[in-house]
Amino acid sequence: MDTFALPNAPGPRPYPIVGILGNAVRWMHDPIARTGELFARYGNVVSIAKGPIRIANPGPIDAFPALAGAKGAGVVCVNGAELNRQVLTDHERYFMIALTGRLYPPSPTPSDRQRPVTRTMTGLFHVNSREHKKHRRLLMPAFAKTRIDAYRDDMVRIANDVLDAYRPGQTRDVHEDMTEITLRIATATLFGEDEGSRGTRLARRMQEWLSTLMSPGMLFTHDVRPLPYWRFLNLTHEIDRETAAILRDRRKRPEGADMLSMLLSARDEDGSALDEDELVGHAGVIFAAGHETSTNALAWTLLLLSQHPDVMRDLDDELATLGGAAPTVEDLAKMPFLEAVVKESMRLLPPVPLHPRIVAKDSELGGYTLPAGSEVILSIFHMHHDPAVFTEPRRFLPRRWETIKPTVYEYNPFSAGPRMCIGAAFAMMEIKLVLAMVLSRFRLELPRESRVDHRVAITMAPHRGLEMIVRSRGEAPARANGFRGKARTLADWPA
Repeated sequence: MDTFALPNAPGPRPYPIVGILGNAVRWMHDPIARTGELFARYGNVVSIAKGPIRIANPGPIDAFPALAGAKGAGVVCVNGAELNRQVLTDHERYFMIALTGRLYPPSPTPSDRQRPVTRTMTGLFHVNSREHKKHRRLLMPAFAKTRIDAYRDDMVRIANDVLDAYRPGQTRDVHEDMTEITLRIATATLFGEDEGSRGTRLARRMQEWLSTLMSPGMLFTHDVRPLPYWRFLNLTHEIDRETAAILRDRRKRPEGADMLSMLLSARDEDGSALDEDELVGHAGVIFAAGHETSTNALAWTLLLLSQHPDVMRDLDDELATLGGAAPTVEDLAKMPFLEAVVKESMRLLPPVPLHPRIVAKDSELGGYTLPAGSEVILSIFHMHHDPAVFTEPRRFLPRRWETIKPTVYEYNPFSAGPRMCIGAAFAMMEIKLVLAMVLSRFRLELPRESRVDHRVAITMAPHRGLEMIVRSRGEAPARANGFRGKARTLADWPA
């Protein structure tokens, strides 16, 4: 049996009989609540499970040459600006990992059944050191400001297509609607055309893939129906096939201004290009990140505004300057309260509440040792709720952004340092634009006796959707009907 070096951070004892597996399952059931409990009891560096177990990072550690022979294991959660700075800036010590996490690769020589795991949802998440710098350099032109600004018209057209179906008095699942808008924007900007039902189908598979990946049952990697791992491999195959098919279709069309065209034509200084595995990996991550996080930011913001009519009134005053038109890029730059609302929403309910890393070298963090091969998870949610940085941190107070300027390690919905989200500017424009368009035309009201839960599966989203009643903009202000459910534990809500 291998001997593992474990982080020496404090944490709970293993469970009777099931041992550290019980610690991992409990954490995965509700990562936000459990991490908060552990921080309160043990401090800002805490072991989730004191033993040779990994939750997000790779299984066969020798998949990373820099970690060959590493015997470290265990999972540590950390919270705090200085700890964030150390982890997020030391690119050679704290590696990023593929979204497939500990399942990448499934074996040194993966079977045909496991093969797609080595490229699906990898992209920039999977590359490190010089390779990361190279890939980021190849991708950067696709995210230049002039390119992002040029996507505005597609965003407006797609948002209007969805909003034209709204009728006062309807009850709509706004999470579903925001998903349709953002996934169609993602396909139009990434692939050069609105993929319609094919894009919708792919997005649904990706959402199910993320949820399955974070299921506690995924601790058991047996390819047997009906275990989650069996479903995970099926979904991975479907996503891989569909992404590759879209990629092949795009190659047949003339080069355009879409992101995929730029990736296909990108050449490094030595003339090398991205191969198909790399293109599939980048396309999947850009597509998933390009709609999943924006969808959740929009849904949470609409929920928050429905419960804070005073904030909605202030925002309405600013939106009135548009005269009902969709904002231009120049308009968005002149709407500081809209930006403050979005920033405060992503502070209070961050779409990506946890950032995992794998320790590439024996390290020290917060006074504790982290052997190479162990895992670190930064809790962005708890950093954003730190009362030393944000007064009344559990309240939705957009006006706070008129007087505060936190560092990127205190407020980082898009991460920070060399691995800061390459699509951050794209996402901010998309979120502000779509939010302004929705609220310039309608008011959204939460039905009485609503239940709103949350689920954390890499991203944090409303669980089972978010139904709201459509009101016309000219009607009396929507009522701030309260709600029940687990989402109430995430913040302080009006009574």
